[in-house]
Amino acid sequence: MHKVIMPKLGMAQSWCLVEKLHIKEGDEVKKGDVILEVSTDKVSYEIEAKENGYILKILKKENEEVPVGEILAFIGEKNELGSIVVHPENVKEKTSKNNISSEDNKKIISKRDLSKIKISVLAKKLAEINDLDISEIEGTGKEGRISKEDVESHLEKQKTTIGPASEINAKNIKIHSSEPLSSIRRTIAEKMTYSKQNIPHISQTTKADITELSNLKNKLAEKIENLSFTDFFIKATALALRENLELNSFLSDDKHIIFEDINIGLVTVIPGGIIIPVIKNCDKKPIIEIIKERKKSIKKAQDNKLDLEDISGGTFTISNLGMYKIRSFTAIIHPDQSSILAIGSIYINPEFINNSIQARKVVELNLSEDHRIIDGATGAKFLMKITELIENPDLLKIDAE
Repeated sequence: MHKVIMPKLGMAQSWCLVEKLHIKEGDEVKKGDVILEVSTDKVSYEIEAKENGYILKILKKENEEVPVGEILAFIGEKNELGSIVVHPENVKEKTSKNNISSEDNKKIISKRDLSKIKISVLAKKLAEINDLDISEIEGTGKEGRISKEDVESHLEKQKTTIGPASEINAKNIKIHSSEPLSSIRRTIAEKMTYSKQNIPHISQTTKADITELSNLKNKLAEKIENLSFTDFFIKATALALRENLELNSFLSDDKHIIFEDINIGLVTVIPGGIIIPVIKNCDKKPIIEIIKERKKSIKKAQDNKLDLEDISGGTFTISNLGMYKIRSFTAIIHPDQSSILAIGSIYINPEFINNSIQARKVVELNLSEDHRIIDGATGAKFLMKITELIENPDLLKIDAE
């Protein structure tokens, strides 16, 4: 008998949506057949049968959100049809002791024999009055004995977390709307929380004069359709990374993994959130190819047609808010990378050029790095190189391409 398990499609992702079932109970399937589709982060993923057999039992239905690791269905021999009885322990794959989450651990503690918890009579009475679970209260006495002071301290922490002001606000302030986070918003929340909690960010900002690049763009726009400043920034970033590969990396199990391939992810706004399609090997591709892939990726993202391959394999990310008139901002690092470049709007600024003040077009670049493996000087070298490339567009060899 074979279990079909909900896969984990991202480092910080803990659930998926059952998007479409291609099978029903009793159906015969062959190894490699697509049996259902799941999605997260606006990306669809096809789950295939890993062996020949029959669909013995389907545990989940379409449009149901399912935690990673839970069993979706059973595949087995024809004579096993009707033999599956679903017990709670069948719903999720067993987890080793070394892989128990903090939430699972909390549940285990809360279910232990409360009679074994040492607590004073006054403390127990106070906990009962306030409807507290004594397994959640930290005892500071001998052998973890809970005192009245421990209960009072626990109550104070709850007040700090919940806060009386929030209760007053809920009663006195009109609420425009209140609804659960959408699937994509929840994924974004999980990834951003993971990144900020686990990656110590360092941020640096520089300013680049793009007057010459702007002139080149206007010239090339006559023969290259859909040319954007973003295409130049992608190319310049890739070339700068080639000389500063330390930033084209991530930290894994106390190892600084540096990638040889330079695959640039581009933060893209879609209804309800953002997604990051990836353009592979940007340092080796001509600007024409980068334009085609950028346009194709954005279109697929907006049409909700990106697949797992389209968003996988990124080694560095660019976030460009220039179109929203944001001059400078700090972006959050993608969980499985070490750096992200935030690009602001292009604006006119007085600059001292050749002993005179001139009106020049400039852009601000902000680099966020994982300070565990990237030092400020390393990030500064990268910013110096990308600024050099942007300010001297002939170094990008655009015309030769």
